[in-house]
Amino acid sequence: MYSIWEKNSFTHYDCIIIGSGILGLSTAISIKERSPSTEILILERGTLPSGASTKNAGFACFGSLTEILSDIKRNGESETVSLVEKRWKGINMLRQRLGDEKMGLLNYGGSELLKENNIAALDEIGHVNHLLRNIFDSDTFVADERKINEFGFNKDVVKSLVFSPFESQIDTGVMMRSLIAMAQSKGVMIINNYDAVIDDYSANTVKVSAKNSGVTFTSNKLISCSNAFTSSILPQIMIKPGRGQVIATKPVAGLQFKGVFHMDEGYYYFRNYGERIIFGGGRNLDFTGEETSEFGTTDMIIESLKDILREVILPGREFEVEMTWSGIMGFNESKLPEIIQISDNITAGFCCNGMGVALASYVAEQLSESGS
Repeated sequence: MYSIWEKNSFTHYDCIIIGSGILGLSTAISIKERSPSTEILILERGTLPSGASTKNAGFACFGSLTEILSDIKRNGESETVSLVEKRWKGINMLRQRLGDEKMGLLNYGGSELLKENNIAALDEIGHVNHLLRNIFDSDTFVADERKINEFGFNKDVVKSLVFSPFESQIDTGVMMRSLIAMAQSKGVMIINNYDAVIDDYSANTVKVSAKNSGVTFTSNKLISCSNAFTSSILPQIMIKPGRGQVIATKPVAGLQFKGVFHMDEGYYYFRNYGERIIFGGGRNLDFTGEETSEFGTTDMIIESLKDILREVILPGREFEVEMTWSGIMGFNESKLPEIIQISDNITAGFCCNGMGVALASYVAEQLSESGS
């Protein structure tokens, strides 16, 4: 039962967006930039944004050398170059929107650690740099073995290191608070703890209720930005969830490296956070088990991260793990982002495939065309 004030001011919107992660917030902001008078409501299932937007490792990256080579095998050169370009455009769109300070962005560059099993990737550096020449203004990747000792890595395991000056690290919390503040400053309403279900939609109206609330909302248009959780809202769309487990150490005295780092086609990734190390990955150790929308960690993967820290990243150094957590990403077979028109007034954008920071702003701009 609503009051007349609630009914008139809170229950109907021009556009409802489901999901307050990077994609949902960016879509709302893009719509407001196109059409400032559009009334927008964002519905978020969690107290904080669900998924991976506030749980990632804080990378502004576009794909390591071995990851790009893997994408070329899967999708071909043209599609892969297009995807890298979208990632790079998305990163720059986010930087232009917020500014580096409001993202906590630090440009130390990014590096990939190559082991014996993928050292052959060095032979492809010239070709990949040529493919990406129209995206970046200089060589994207450069082999630099000197950095192995400089950064203190185990040179018996790390056979080479590939550096890119174009990758950066961000403070995910600062970036997300900045996006929330910008959306709210433009008049976007955000409601948390609302696990949305689409009850009905016609030519003119979409009706949304919640499993955990008696409040119903209606809108002229709806955009789903829930990524890994899309299938729970729109069952006709099958997106595979993928859990990413992460650890953070206590400060390591005299930590020798700064930047973002990748291993094994991007399945492992680590960075410094001040004197701490944030290290995530290992999903490839148990694809079936990690294809879940349940948050949590497993001993097998957390122990593998500790082992790599001990044997490869910090050989002979003492460290202590302070925190562990996980985020839920959305994946499809092609690794390409998708926008699907479900009906005249319902659109879904999803599948950042672990590249939400890079792709969200780009995909949001496309989605905003359907919401304004």
